[in-house]
Amino acid sequence: MSTSTLRVPVRERGGIWAPVRRLGPARLVMIVFGVVVLLMALWPGLFSPHSPTAIDATAILQPPSLAHPMGTDEAGADIWARIVHAVRLEILIAAGSVLIALLIGVPTGLIAGSSRRWPDWALSSTASATLAFPLILFAILMVASFGASGTSLTAIIGFLFFPRVFLLVRAQTRSLRERDFITAVRVVGAGPVRTLVRHILPNAAGPLATLVPQLMSEAILIEAGLSYLGLGVPLPQATWGTILESSKDYYMTAPYYAVAAGVAITLVAAALMYAGELIAESTNPLRRRRTA
Repeated sequence: MSTSTLRVPVRERGGIWAPVRRLGPARLVMIVFGVVVLLMALWPGLFSPHSPTAIDATAILQPPSLAHPMGTDEAGADIWARIVHAVRLEILIAAGSVLIALLIGVPTGLIAGSSRRWPDWALSSTASATLAFPLILFAILMVASFGASGTSLTAIIGFLFFPRVFLLVRAQTRSLRERDFITAVRVVGAGPVRTLVRHILPNAAGPLATLVPQLMSEAILIEAGLSYLGLGVPLPQATWGTILESSKDYYMTAPYYAVAAGVAITLVAAALMYAGELIAESTNPLRRRRTA
């Protein structure tokens, strides 16, 4: 056998850590942060030994200490425990609202984008009318009408988000349906439903994946705003917004109370927005750059 045909396998440089290094520091930090938040939602007891509903009259509004890293609230409950145990409901509201928006916006966007007649006009008019109404005012009216609960907040925020999903999918569908590969698919006999589901929708998945974490971030901010106005989930359930609302009477005597909830909301919302940017850079070659 000729020696020219022999190939010696070359070990990848960096060993088992090479894939981790290729992620880059920014993506690695986002993955670790996401795993920690997910663990908080699944097993909050791992991160705090205290009960979020425990009442201790001897520990009311205590400042941060080793026993209570973020201090205690007006009932003597550990603030860090309340924030950790609220992660699960925050994720359910944020993810649930985006799921509702996708379930409404994706099929209607595909229908409107592939139609040149009245369905496009009717669906686009509905989405435009919803976007034209002030978002937070519409949410207040809806919560006041249907009541404040985790389920109602999720449904209302999801309905508010569906026009943005709809307009994105509609624009992607109208752009992709003129491409050569879609024309070739039609020539070989693919039906309209198969064309939309098997060929157009997968190519629109990149922009949708970018939009999802950004909508989740906005859902957290909207829920916090509604909760601060007294339209959040009722006790004993708690979210970061309801914790922030409870702290508004103690800005002077216990500023750490509001700061703890505000930092949690800001940090997670900013992380989700940045995750959307990282996804956009990964799925769109025009936006791809080397991350620090």
